[in-house]
Amino acid sequence: MSEQNAVVPHAPCARPSSASRRRLLRLALAWPAATLPLFWQSPAAEAANSGTEWSADPEAARAAKLLKEIGSAYWIQEGAGPRIVYIFFDPNCPFSHKLYLATRAEVGKGGLQLRWIPVGQLEASSPGKAAAILAAPDPLKAFHKNEDDWNFGDSPAGGIRPLAHPSARVLHQLQTNAALMRQANLHTFPVMLYRTANGRAHLIVGLLPEDAIATVLRSAS
Repeated sequence: MSEQNAVVPHAPCARPSSASRRRLLRLALAWPAATLPLFWQSPAAEAANSGTEWSADPEAARAAKLLKEIGSAYWIQEGAGPRIVYIFFDPNCPFSHKLYLATRAEVGKGGLQLRWIPVGQLEASSPGKAAAILAAPDPLKAFHKNEDDWNFGDSPAGGIRPLAHPSARVLHQLQTNAALMRQANLHTFPVMLYRTANGRAHLIVGLLPEDAIATVLRSAS
């Protein structure tokens, strides 16, 4: 996909049972960071293991495959530069929102570019909110409204008003993003995808502690 298309530890956001869904959204923002998410290795540990054949690692292979396919995604770009981190998010996921807050100081620093890929599936209003972001005249402004007006909108969580009748083009964009996650067997949010200087591809499923998020962003190449 060309540039013009630019439009967990916690347990990551997954679609819970209907009985627990609202409770998750009410409580998640108050949960402290506690455990490391899936598929993350600290830079020090990675350096210690740099002599191993990581290409045989199924998680590294999955990350590398997704990076090869990610060009078909539709994203919202923040910052500019050659160091790119892709982030799959749901507009109503509280952990995606916490990740957004944790990235504010790093956006654009040292050539860091974040590409936020909306996928609406957590809540009934999620598809409409994701569509509203992609369909907006200024998708970045719409994305910021969703995050900066968190819990101040017409429905809980993301602050943007859902788009009731998305165009066929926007529906295609959302379906493409969702298919990329599904084909990679990813069903929770947020997901960070990036490559480090040694060429290794990484997937992080879930929310890291804030200091670890900064470490990850600075390690992206």
